[in-house]
Amino acid sequence: MNLKVLLNKWIALLLLVIVFSLIFNPYTKFPYTFCVIIIVILFFTYLQDGHLKNLNFRKIKLLEIKRIIICYFILELSMDFIFQPLVSEIFNEPADYSSFKVIEGNPQKYFKWLFNMWVSAAIGEELLFRGFAFLQLRKLCKDKNILIVLLSAVMFSLPHLYQGVSGLVMTFLFGLAFGLIYLKFQNIWINIIVHGLIDTVFLTLSYYGLTEFYSGFYFIL
Repeated sequence: MNLKVLLNKWIALLLLVIVFSLIFNPYTKFPYTFCVIIIVILFFTYLQDGHLKNLNFRKIKLLEIKRIIICYFILELSMDFIFQPLVSEIFNEPADYSSFKVIEGNPQKYFKWLFNMWVSAAIGEELLFRGFAFLQLRKLCKDKNILIVLLSAVMFSLPHLYQGVSGLVMTFLFGLAFGLIYLKFQNIWINIIVHGLIDTVFLTLSYYGLTEFYSGFYFIL
């Protein structure tokens, strides 16, 4: 391995560690933390590559819309009614939804949380854990796509420790699914929209006080 390749690997690892660590910085809170992360990702990517093409912000055409709809319904139904019940049964611990009670029946908080979710979870998390993480992990792992998907899913799940073991496992499974979607279609907008739709459904259920119906079936990313 020549010096240039080795240097590029170390730079990729350093940038990934820096951006990931910003999630836990004590100076910003939700949703501003991911606003900072988005800006830093765009800056680092442009500084590293001289452009933003490798983040895969591709056009949304009719084919992509069909892919979004298919991916959303498959992911929503399988996670809600197959994987979540199975994980809850195995660990005897449903995901904790108590933090979302505050938006129940409160339209102002609902729309505020909805906007913050699209910025932080849909755009921010997908840009970090798929777009940027895949870009840097490819520099580290070359074409080991399965390893890249696994590592990105682990990274995605770690900030969700507050959801307990069941929530952590479910977030990891969602991370695998999102990683495979990104690997297949190489379009960050597909991931952003699918992720956003999934969390929009949950926040809407939280607003109407219907999360008890999904107890043991669903959780927010």
